[in-house]
Amino acid sequence: MPLPPPGPGPGPGPASHLVRRADQQPWADARPHLAAMEVVVTALQGRSDAKVLVVGGPDVAPWSTILSAQWPALRLSTVQLPDDASSTHARLTVEGPFDLVVDASDEEGNDQALLFQRVFMHLRPGGEYVARRLVPHPLTDTPPSGRPVDAAPSPQPGETLAERHTASVTASDGGTRIAVDDALPNENLPPEAAYAGDLWGLVAAAQQARTRDFSDEGLDAPTHRDVAGLGRSLEQVHVHSKVLRVVNGVRVAAKLREEEVDTVLAGRPGLGERLDGLPAVTWTASNAYDVNREADPYVQSRLSVPEMVLRRYDAPTCSRGQIVTRDDILFPDTFRQNWMERISNVYVVERAPRFGTVRRDISSPDELPGAWFHLDSEWPGHFGHLMTEQLSRMWAWERVRQLEPDVKVLLTLQHDREPAVLAPFEIDVLAAFGIMPDDVHVFTNPCRPERLYASTGMFSLPRFIHPEMARIWDRVGDHVARSAEKRERPRRLFVTRRPSLKRSCHNVAEVEAFFVERGFEVVHPEDHPLSEQVALFRAADTIAGFAGSGLFSLAFCRTPKRVFALGPDAYTARNEYLISALRGHDLTAVRSRSDLEHPEGSWTQQAFASSFTFDFDDEGRFLAERLDGIDGRRPLTGRWS
Repeated sequence: MPLPPPGPGPGPGPASHLVRRADQQPWADARPHLAAMEVVVTALQGRSDAKVLVVGGPDVAPWSTILSAQWPALRLSTVQLPDDASSTHARLTVEGPFDLVVDASDEEGNDQALLFQRVFMHLRPGGEYVARRLVPHPLTDTPPSGRPVDAAPSPQPGETLAERHTASVTASDGGTRIAVDDALPNENLPPEAAYAGDLWGLVAAAQQARTRDFSDEGLDAPTHRDVAGLGRSLEQVHVHSKVLRVVNGVRVAAKLREEEVDTVLAGRPGLGERLDGLPAVTWTASNAYDVNREADPYVQSRLSVPEMVLRRYDAPTCSRGQIVTRDDILFPDTFRQNWMERISNVYVVERAPRFGTVRRDISSPDELPGAWFHLDSEWPGHFGHLMTEQLSRMWAWERVRQLEPDVKVLLTLQHDREPAVLAPFEIDVLAAFGIMPDDVHVFTNPCRPERLYASTGMFSLPRFIHPEMARIWDRVGDHVARSAEKRERPRRLFVTRRPSLKRSCHNVAEVEAFFVERGFEVVHPEDHPLSEQVALFRAADTIAGFAGSGLFSLAFCRTPKRVFALGPDAYTARNEYLISALRGHDLTAVRSRSDLEHPEGSWTQQAFASSFTFDFDDEGRFLAERLDGIDGRRPLTGRWS
């Protein structure tokens, strides 16, 4: 579609004047032609102080010189391919949104597509992306896959997850972050094939997606996601001579990581500020870990824990599912696994690797005067997530109370909980920190706290757990244990699991009988108050059970236990390992074949939740050998205090 004739431009001189300036500059390849200058002049018409971003390789410099000389009031920024992707994203979040991106690419076509994907959604609605030319990709026979070019490639055929982990530790994604996380997938978006194509292929695929039903049969959802996201953002696509002009139709939110947000807060102080922190720490687990598989690629003995930070956000909007946002920014507190290659939240619609939009309408939030502590969860009202992710933020609670003695807690519950009030176990846990039910605001509608305090979580599955997490669990365990009855309790526990929609054991009765024969008492933790759960776990020497939140009271045990965790192969969570690593429990993991396994080299939520059958002829023999090694002369009951 041709462009209208260019107007007089925002300053002196038509496009031909820019061409004359270009003739005076050194160029890496070929100087820009008149058509490119015409499109730039038209884009800047009436905007002499526009925010302009110039991207590309060596030709970024002459382009910047020409534009600043022609329009001195322009607010000019630049990005080049070698620039760190993460720090660039943070910087552009401060400097944007931009009115115009001038693509001065002079290298390889895939690089041009990479730069486009990094910067396009930093444009304002109506902002224009102008590429002076389309650089071809050498693999011209490769069709566009829709894969984000910023992401790491999928494992090669025959490559194990463990091998992928080793390889990716040494490979950067173009930023300062190391892409080890693809080897440790858990409850995250699935890996995808690498994008191999040029900018035209990417934009053409997005344009095609924009003009058809996104659920068309034959479109593979994982590889199509970013193409569809780009398609929803396109307003216009024009080709003028050799020039590509793309107009952005919407403003989407920049997803920020922990290592990016402080740069943004410093550059835009009206959003809030960093208040306090704990230094990064690396430690090595010394507990024994045994598994009935050749290896466990989801377990690391050396745990690198990033810096923990306390921040205050001023007038953000909070929405169900841990959403914290303001001014087209999704703060890192939105993402419970902030270290993942691709941070995500089920309440955020993916638009690009570093961008998304909140699924709910948050345009009219309820105003909440005063100070609030963010304790919401992507999976609220769940004992396991409270014990790990939510409690792991409480290291900052006392510091916040020093700053704001009247601070209250902000969280949500399951959407279908009736009545929408705190459960007894939630009341018990919060009471350990002096938080009463009246101090908690359970919100259902989006809300805007006047001041929101938020802290980095010390527990992030399956990557790390901070050593100081033990103090938090001690505080809760000691508090609730005071109300437990003093009586004899079994030395051996088997924590069973009732049939449910996910991870059910098909022959649970036979498994329970197997343990009863060996002196274990079968318990359903949810049938007991939290105080009794803590008492049962603290009194036992040996604790076995189905992997999942039923075993999480291991965290309250101050002394090491002998632990056996049973679960399906496709259940990639390793909560029991992280808890045991910190508490010193010797852990044996017994894996069974899942009804549904993860696809080769990938991960799916369906497989993660798959049920299984315990095979007594296979893992049963392995387990019996380990159980027989326990000292059978120990008494099976004892007194807990």
